[in-house]
Formats: sequence, structure tokens, C-alpha cells
Amino acid sequence: MKKTGNVGVNNVDDKDKNNARDWEMLPPKEDEPVGKAVAKEVLSWVKTIAIGVIIGVLVVVFIVQRDNVYGDSMFSTLKSGDVVFTEKVSTYFNNFDRGDIVILDGSDMEGYDHEEYLIKRIIGLPGETVKIEDGKVFIKKVGASDFVELKEDYLDPGTTTTVMAHGLMEGYDCFVLGDDEYYCMGDNRGGSNDSRRMGPFKKEKI
Repeated sequence: MKKTGNVGVNNVDDKDKNNARDWEMLPPKEDEPVGKAVAKEVLSWVKTIAIGVIIGVLVVVFIVQRDNVYGDSMFSTLKSGDVVFTEKVSTYFNNFDRGDIVILDGSDMEGYDHEEYLIKRIIGLPGETVKIEDGKVFIKKVGASDFVELKEDYLDPGTTTTVMAHGLMEGYDCFVLGDDEYYCMGDNRGGSNDSRRMGPFKKEKI
């Protein structure tokens, strides 16, 4: 009998044969219509743009506000024509500190008849007493018995703080702030319309 050698053929069982036949019988995949592919791409871009717009609106409404500076009441910290971006998160948690620069709504307040918002610096906090004397600002904190001079390194050298006649008549030179009131002034003390004339700003105005 003639012997035969191994030829290196892989054995295939019946299950594999069936799978192979099924694969061979699959119809060729047709290309996706061009119009449908373009529509899907456009829809994807529209979704991306819409999400970006929504995020942008939420940021502007609830987180950051862009403001233009007009006038020199905050000179030289801020100059007319400057653009500032203010965060709004603090307004939701009443998280205001002395020295913060804030945007204020002066509508319906004494001594202010403009539509524009004000930009000032917080000097006195709720419950404190603010006293302006001898060109300086003094603060008596809640529970304290003595006034302490406020160190204002952000002011230009030689700046003095005074109160005009109307403010003196209203008692704004020595004023006790209520639980929701803030005493605010501009850094340009000689050219700022602020709490020395308008009185304190309530929390809802910030």
C-alpha cells in the first residue's frame, strides 16, 4: 500500500462549515446614500452648536456678567472704557467681603437718576458702623466698642475721603448699617457718587 504524507490542511467541523456558508451568502453592504450622510453630519453640527449656545446663555445669566466702565469714579483702579467680567455666584450665597468691587443697581435711590449700573467697592458690611472723619474711613465691627481705621492700599497716595453737605445732613458720615445693607464707595473719592450721598445699598441692589 502506498503511504501518503501530511499536507497541512486544517480540519473544519460541520458547525464551522455552516458559519462559513452563511457568511458567504450575506449580500454585499450597500453604500449609505450621500444625502442621508450629509443630513446626519449637519444634524450633529446643529446639536453641538445648540449645546454650546445653551451653555453660553447659562454662563451669562447665572455665572459671569460682562460690563463696560463709563466714568472715572473708580479711577485709578478702573478707567473709563475698561471692560470687566463680574462673577454672579456670590450673589446667590450673599458672599460679599470688604474690598470687593461690585456692580450696583442705583435705580430709585436718592441722588441717582441714571439707567446705568454703578461700579463701586464695598467698604462697610451689614451691622457695622462706618465713620468718615479727618479724611479717613473708620469701621466699628459688630460687637466691637471702638472704631478702627480702614487701611485702603488700593487708593492712590494722598487720597482723602470726605462727605458733602447733603450726606452730612443725612448722617452718612457716621452710619450704622442694617442687616442687609452695604456701604459702598468709589476709589476716586473726589469724583464718585456713592453711599456718602446715596446712602447704603441693600443686598438686593448688588
